[in-house]
Amino acid sequence: MLEKQTQADLKTDCSTDPDWYARSEYWRTFERKKKGPRRKFNFREPLFICGHGAHIRVEHNSLLIRNGFTHYPQKQEIVRLFPGDGNLPDRIVLLDTSGGITFDALTWIFEQGISLIQIDWRGRVNCVGNSSGSPYRRELIARQLKFKESKYAVEFSRELIGNKFDNSISTIKGLFPGSEKSNYAVGEIRKYRTLLNRLPKSGGQSKMLGLEGAVAVAYFRSWHGVPLNWSGLKKKPIPPNWLQIGPRTMSWRKGGDNARHPINAMLNYGYAMLISQLRGQIIATGLDPSIGIAHGNSQNKVPLVYDLMEPLRPIVDRAILRFALSHSFAPGDFAINRFGACRLNPQLARVVAKQTGDFDVGSAVKNFIAVLWPNGTGPV
Repeated sequence: MLEKQTQADLKTDCSTDPDWYARSEYWRTFERKKKGPRRKFNFREPLFICGHGAHIRVEHNSLLIRNGFTHYPQKQEIVRLFPGDGNLPDRIVLLDTSGGITFDALTWIFEQGISLIQIDWRGRVNCVGNSSGSPYRRELIARQLKFKESKYAVEFSRELIGNKFDNSISTIKGLFPGSEKSNYAVGEIRKYRTLLNRLPKSGGQSKMLGLEGAVAVAYFRSWHGVPLNWSGLKKKPIPPNWLQIGPRTMSWRKGGDNARHPINAMLNYGYAMLISQLRGQIIATGLDPSIGIAHGNSQNKVPLVYDLMEPLRPIVDRAILRFALSHSFAPGDFAINRFGACRLNPQLARVVAKQTGDFDVGSAVKNFIAVLWPNGTGPV
């Protein structure tokens, strides 16, 4: 009786607004679907804020985020987060940004259980704001430590090195197709790829590194002696060995940043960009970059970065070499310091950054998390 009366009253009250009445009837008769088994959240993406002029404040009880500017012209991106939303990021990462954040925004962020992390352009953590005071997630660190000591760590290293071999072949075939050196290098790499697949699943870490070194020798030799294009050499001389691509050696001095050849200097610059982006993504995800698989030693403080970057190195090489072989350099593009190290002109460095700045570091980190969670679910 009450339900019939309610329907009659509703129909009477809404006689002037049939659309509103129709929607009311829809929701009144709506049958909620039965709940299935509760699913775990997949990995929640961190929210990155970068650029100049970023601003974070609270507006109408929601968090209003204005991203910074990274280039011109550019439309400023605006993100609004509402309290209690199930899709809230678990961390907001300020990546080499400038701007401001209000005290109300800080309170809002911490009330929602969101971590706030500031990272500089090198991928180093400047400050962390959360309950634990650490940028890393406990469940991820526990998984990392467990995985490092498991038998699957060697298999993971094999996969990374194998992907590096495959990408090395793609780089050689894409840049130097049909040459005698490239054909020999591709054959050598394929031979070592077969040996890599035949290594036992347990142990064999040192043998894998030995195969990786042998592939590096054949890989870099395929470039050696390729001529480079130069102009303006009558006005300013350059070292004779700059006229062609030299061997991939670092320097006679300690430190990997003292390249003595332009190609090696550009490669070092590209690798540094890759390390910075990958380190920032790893920290933003909550992983501990100091827990590595194959590159752990007393001098390397971020071995996980060097583990995950191995398959991406040939991709950096490909971008640098493609640019170098299609460009005519001038002596003013480079400088030699008093230690004999080659340095890039700042404007050339900007061009190189554009050539090599699009690394898929997010996929590399996601793949590693998928290895830590083989059942297909991520951390809650």
